[in-house]
Amino acid sequence: MTFGRFMMYFILAFAAVYCGLTFYPGVLFSGKYEYKNITLYTGEPVTGPTDPMLERVYNIVMADDFVDPGQTFEIYAAAGYAKYAFLAPFCAKEQSCVHPATSKVFIASADLDKNQVYGRGSSAKPRIMESVVIRELVLAQMKKNLGPMKYISLRSWLKDGYAEHIARETVEMDAAAICGARDAGDPLPQYMESRLILDLVKGENPDLNYPALVVGEFNYENLRKRVMDKYCVK
Repeated sequence: MTFGRFMMYFILAFAAVYCGLTFYPGVLFSGKYEYKNITLYTGEPVTGPTDPMLERVYNIVMADDFVDPGQTFEIYAAAGYAKYAFLAPFCAKEQSCVHPATSKVFIASADLDKNQVYGRGSSAKPRIMESVVIRELVLAQMKKNLGPMKYISLRSWLKDGYAEHIARETVEMDAAAICGARDAGDPLPQYMESRLILDLVKGENPDLNYPALVVGEFNYENLRKRVMDKYCVK
């Protein structure tokens, strides 16, 4: 066998294995916890109870405007960025994401016992895992409800704004956090900005439900300027 043919077979074998792991990543995770239509996979043993958190997540997600009662969710909480980047390479720059092909949710570095998700580097602030999971499941529901192509083409401020509208991770933050310089490792100011813009649009279009609102045509730059003018002192 020539080296070229060997490499071809090797690449094909690797692609087949990788494709299998894309759709069945659970083989790389030792823990599995199920609650109603949510299955949580973990790479490290979990000593604390998972059902209370998953129940809170379930109750919020099932009240979402994009809800499909028959939809099931798989969440993979990795113990670090290496496994996360391998399984979700399209999302390697984020702490968590919905896989664009399978709609499975991946979280880069999580500690269920502390209910926290960690960013890159020791200076990154931890986030509440419960809120992160809610955000990603809301996005997974949007993807299924709208269809993959429409979801992918949807502007990020609409996706982030609605997901944060439900997750409410920034609800106790000072709105002035959207002003001035931002830490590249902290997505929360951007999420809050998107939520505030969406809140403005919803307030001016009260008769539109959110599925209709997020596919509407709006002038983002004008809306953003109005929000910044409201919350940022010049």
